[in-house]
Amino acid sequence: MTKVAVIGAAGRMGREICRAALETESLELAGGTVEPGVPELGKDLGELCGWGKANVAATAEPPDDAEVLVEFTSPEATVAHLAYGKPHVIGTTGLSEDQRAEVEEAARSVPIVLAPNMGVGVNLLREVVRDLSAKLEGYDIEVVEAHHRNKKDAPSGTALLLANAAAEGRQQNLDDAAVYGREGVSPRQEGEIGIHALRGGAVVGEHRLIFYSEGEEIEVIHRALSRRTFADGALRAARFAAGAGPGLYSMRDVLG
Repeated sequence: MTKVAVIGAAGRMGREICRAALETESLELAGGTVEPGVPELGKDLGELCGWGKANVAATAEPPDDAEVLVEFTSPEATVAHLAYGKPHVIGTTGLSEDQRAEVEEAARSVPIVLAPNMGVGVNLLREVVRDLSAKLEGYDIEVVEAHHRNKKDAPSGTALLLANAAAEGRQQNLDDAAVYGREGVSPRQEGEIGIHALRGGAVVGEHRLIFYSEGEEIEVIHRALSRRTFADGALRAARFAAGAGPGLYSMRDVLG
């Protein structure tokens, strides 16, 4: 049994991960944290996530016996939690270069799985996109993503994951190829990868990657229908991290 603690257990993803952990036989929900002073502090985590009484209370700090921490929080909070010095699964997006560097430094001492999307399907799709991009030489590439109205970072980490895969397939650097939206007189340039973000309603997550040529278009779509798919992937990553040595890992490592 891998003992997991969920950081930000009262959030939407935090509650989903708590419920998934309680329903997964190979895992034990050892604890979950919430911010000091919030109403959820001290509440039963099972009741918070709609599972039923679990006899595990929400606390301000993770329990000492937790083997792996799992979190989908803010970049600032995630970096602060590296100080716990425990194996860590990070689904937080929007990390700056400096914040990512801090994660990389922490991974010298403990295993850390860092992934913008924990869904198994999306991470397998990444390999497909890279192969398509390599083979569809000369096709124009556009990435369109949609998320709920409260998502803070844009474009999404998953959109960048897929755009990077497309760039890798063509041996490009995404920083050089990416165009984020278009405005005014902006004709498409050779080799561009367009990236566009939509925000509205309660969309869990949708990513479309389109290859255009003069004679056809090929579209690859991934739709997340529930946050549970991210929670299950994160817990799969937690089991991996529990048995891994120090290092920075991705879902590609988790999936083998």
